[in-house]
Amino acid sequence: DQASQKNAAKVQENAAKFTALFSELEHKLQQNFSELEHNVQQKIDEQNAWTKGRTAEQSLYSTELSRRLDTLLLARCALITKDVEPAPAKELGTPSDGFQLFLDTFYNRLENRFRGSREDIHNRLQVYLPDDEAATIRTGGKPVLDLGCGRGEWLQLMHEVDIAASGVDLNASQLADAREAGLDVKEMSALSALAEAEDDSLSVISAHHLIEHIPFTDVAWITREALRVLAPGGLLIFETPNPRNVLVGATSFHNDPTHLRPYTDPVLSTLFETTGYHPVEARFLHPHERMDEFLARPGFDPELVHLLFGPQDLAMIGVKPSVTSQGHDK
Repeated sequence: DQASQKNAAKVQENAAKFTALFSELEHKLQQNFSELEHNVQQKIDEQNAWTKGRTAEQSLYSTELSRRLDTLLLARCALITKDVEPAPAKELGTPSDGFQLFLDTFYNRLENRFRGSREDIHNRLQVYLPDDEAATIRTGGKPVLDLGCGRGEWLQLMHEVDIAASGVDLNASQLADAREAGLDVKEMSALSALAEAEDDSLSVISAHHLIEHIPFTDVAWITREALRVLAPGGLLIFETPNPRNVLVGATSFHNDPTHLRPYTDPVLSTLFETTGYHPVEARFLHPHERMDEFLARPGFDPELVHLLFGPQDLAMIGVKPSVTSQGHDK
């Protein structure tokens, strides 16, 4: 009996040692596996970052090549057409100055009624201040240009934080409001303003609720030309209605008869990446004021709440990379 008890105790002791050894081995294996998984993921992240950086560089040089080709073609066209009679200043169907003023006044009243007061817009735009201030520092204090500045809420915000900023717009009525507020604005198209700007001269180019009013070819041209005008480290900011919000896409977008088409985040992010901005970030902003109320209702599907009352605006933000002539990041 004593021998049996000793054997049983020995077996239990060995089993306990085996269990402890197995547990220790399992722990070490799990630890090694976690470290391996972490290292592999780190390498994957590094490779992805490197690939994105090289892709951005390639896009950057492709964009510059396309700009140079445009310059050559335009110069050639100018030589060919120099003896051609210039077109009349006003073509048939061009609105008279008086009617254009009427349209500008209508649009100013529409914006005041449906987009929000100066104070509302001023408060919403503050979300971009950290990005703007960082870009201004990175570019050595270069100024900001606001395309489609309207009443000048963004310019007013820049003035409050002591950042030099100017704006352009084609709406004479809204520009009058901006000038009355003492802001630096010109009656000029966004395309003309960028075409006249010098290389690497600006820290931020912003277009708040402009791109939905113009053809995609103009949006693409602005995106490409902004890359030339921004200093390395500068920002391009587009803000536009968010079509992922069903109520925006189906109703409020169409309150403005000058809206041509909505722009989705896949379209804008691909446009920015193709141009050469890196990194590129999409932000979904300004949820409806009743979103929290509906989220708190029992049984109300949260996904449906976000579709109806989620972010009403989409912002696409791209950074102009800092690269040397050899194509490597500084």
